[in-house]
Amino acid sequence: MILRNKSFKYFLVIFSMLGFSGCSIWENFTTYFNLYYNTSTLFEEAEKEIFAQKRDLFSTEPLIVPATTKASLIKVIEKSSKLLQFYSNSSYVNEALLMLGKSFYYQGNYLKSKKKFEEFLAAEKNDEEEIVEANLWLAKCAFELRDFSNALKLLEEVRSKAVEEGYEDIIKESYVQEIKYRIKENDITNAIKLANEFAEVYDDDVVRARIYYELGNMYSKLNDDKNALIAYEKVFENEPDFDLEIAATIKYANSLRDNNQPDKALKVFEDIRRKDKFRESYGEIDFQIGKTLVEIGDYNRAYDQFKIVDTTYRNTAFASASNFEMAELLRTRFMNYDSAGYFYAKASTAILPEEYREKAKSNNQLFIKYANLRKDINRFSRQLFYSQNPAVFEKDSSEYAADSLKLLTEFLERKEMQEIWSGVDTLLNPKNPKLKDSTFIKDSIFVRDSLIKIDSLIQIGLFSPQDSIGLRQKLIDSLKTKRLNDLKDPKNPQNIFKNSKVSLDSVKFKRNPPQKLKISIDSAKTVLAKNSLELGNLFLTELNVQDSALVLYESILDKYPSPVYYPNTLYALGSYYLTVNNKNKADSLFEIIYDNYKDRTIVNVAANKLNKPLINLGFDPAKDEYASAEDLMLEGNYAQSIVKFYNIYNKYPKSPIAPQALYTTGWILENDDLFLLDSAAVIYDTLIARYPSSQYVKKVSKKVTAYKQEKTRQEQMLKDSLAALNNKHLTDSTLVAENLIKQDEEKGTDETIIVSDEQIKNQKHEGKEPLEFANQNDKPKLPIKRKLEPLWDPRKHFN
Repeated sequence: MILRNKSFKYFLVIFSMLGFSGCSIWENFTTYFNLYYNTSTLFEEAEKEIFAQKRDLFSTEPLIVPATTKASLIKVIEKSSKLLQFYSNSSYVNEALLMLGKSFYYQGNYLKSKKKFEEFLAAEKNDEEEIVEANLWLAKCAFELRDFSNALKLLEEVRSKAVEEGYEDIIKESYVQEIKYRIKENDITNAIKLANEFAEVYDDDVVRARIYYELGNMYSKLNDDKNALIAYEKVFENEPDFDLEIAATIKYANSLRDNNQPDKALKVFEDIRRKDKFRESYGEIDFQIGKTLVEIGDYNRAYDQFKIVDTTYRNTAFASASNFEMAELLRTRFMNYDSAGYFYAKASTAILPEEYREKAKSNNQLFIKYANLRKDINRFSRQLFYSQNPAVFEKDSSEYAADSLKLLTEFLERKEMQEIWSGVDTLLNPKNPKLKDSTFIKDSIFVRDSLIKIDSLIQIGLFSPQDSIGLRQKLIDSLKTKRLNDLKDPKNPQNIFKNSKVSLDSVKFKRNPPQKLKISIDSAKTVLAKNSLELGNLFLTELNVQDSALVLYESILDKYPSPVYYPNTLYALGSYYLTVNNKNKADSLFEIIYDNYKDRTIVNVAANKLNKPLINLGFDPAKDEYASAEDLMLEGNYAQSIVKFYNIYNKYPKSPIAPQALYTTGWILENDDLFLLDSAAVIYDTLIARYPSSQYVKKVSKKVTAYKQEKTRQEQMLKDSLAALNNKHLTDSTLVAENLIKQDEEKGTDETIIVSDEQIKNQKHEGKEPLEFANQNDKPKLPIKRKLEPLWDPRKHFN
């Protein structure tokens, strides 16, 4: 839109009328003309600043309005509003409305902008181009207000009218606006269709070159390399500006490489690398040369090229991308995963081109995981080896300690040498506080004596005064020998061997000292199985190194057959055989899982591979065994049923049937014909300890508590009774014997027996104080005619 051309036409008409009018008309003309002219000039300058930003033709990034431009727009709004307020009947009102609408749009105030364009359309009836332009801006406001259907409808009407009338600027803006919308919605196919239409109907070769450049970029996004190459070639058939020519040439060469023409692409890159006008793009060109060498298969040259980019163009996006490409080469071609991890980490923390960011981040995380798994496997494998081979551990520990002590000795000698020479350097400074130190004074005297000796050697010609280096070295050697001898002197209170606080535990001059496991061997094997399985899966699925995966899977099955990870390792091994097209071997492994691990989730993954029915993971084999044991119980075969019920608890302790099986075992022992109360109590006690939240615990807990209380009461009574008997120092049999002897003596009977040694031993074994007899004749005698009965019957006592 040209604001001032139309104004000039009105100016001529008004100027011709001035000859027939008074001074007041001239003053009014001067006032509103100057106001409008200043406002339109300010607005045009603001738009120039906005459009001066370098942007792609179809960029979806929001416009950035500079601070100075924002201030200008505020003034435009103020002046335009003043013109509308004070000169509402002038011919400049419609132009003021357009400026207001655009200014509000640039400020991001889309509702106000829309309102001003609607006011303009209501007022303007004659200028078709300005009406079409106002509708274009209404469509732009609708896009920003997310009224997409109305926006697209308006744009179609505007574009149709603009093409019909040949309004070039409006044609361009209508296509650009819709293409930007399609790109933003990721509708690249329709964006390409519109861009091709745009290139056909627009006559400006400079703009057409930009259109074809953007078309090439969009085809590249869809991986349509053939059409991308055609689009980039068409850029040069038009009139690209300097910057576009450079960018399009690089894109064209890249497209050649993507179309399997790497040799031709390399020739283009090497050609433009020699031209000065591409100087600002040397970093990108060198980087693309490296990528092209990778496609050719010259990996060593490619790696060197990326290294050059990294060192020559530091802190640029292409240097960071070179780190990523070096990591890819190290990973896929040189199989150096440690170095690959280093370059992935370096790339992920730097500024990268957009297409590299996600890849660098994910690969960095992948190799962090790889490094951690490898580190843990190496650490636990080494510790496991030492735990299983204590003799090797002792040998390596001794060697480690010896090497560390050797390093420590060298360190101490260097430290002493530093201290000695620093003392010599301060010798000539009389104000140095070290002069008060007695050790320093002794060293100083020693240096003085040494210098006297050297002076004597110079006098007799055995030492050259020009040899300053030799003089220094002699002083160093002399002081070193003296100081070390002093420090090793047992009488010296500063003796390093007496006062050294360094212990073997604190010696860490060498890394990775020998260590044994801090966990059990079985736990270490489980950890190794887990980490090896994860690393194997990493090799198989992420790094695509099947051979390394196979080695790890087989080592798990051979060295660490953990029941937790064994079936998963079998499945992983089966997956490996599928990747190498050995389906029979894979299916045999899946069959093992399907037949033997029906309680594990991996079984259904194997079932899918075998096209077999899925397993109900809620299946509990303990249920079948419980039913079998229950049949035996109902048949009266209690002994066998007890064994089966208790075996359920032993085999399936985590099954919900296990507490029920224990309860049933105790119930059979307690009831029926067995009546083994002690055994039942033991079973119930196990049930309470192992399954405290089971519903069966509620049934037996009170009973078990009462039983334990009664047992405690009986044991206490028994202890009390035995204690009472012990106080008498006589056994019941001794009392019986004495009574009978007395009766027999009264009756005069001679038939007696002597208490045996065995009976006395039993008395001692029972914890009672035994009777001692000086000789055989002192032992009590028992009559043989009478049947002896104990005076205390435990059964009668408790019944």
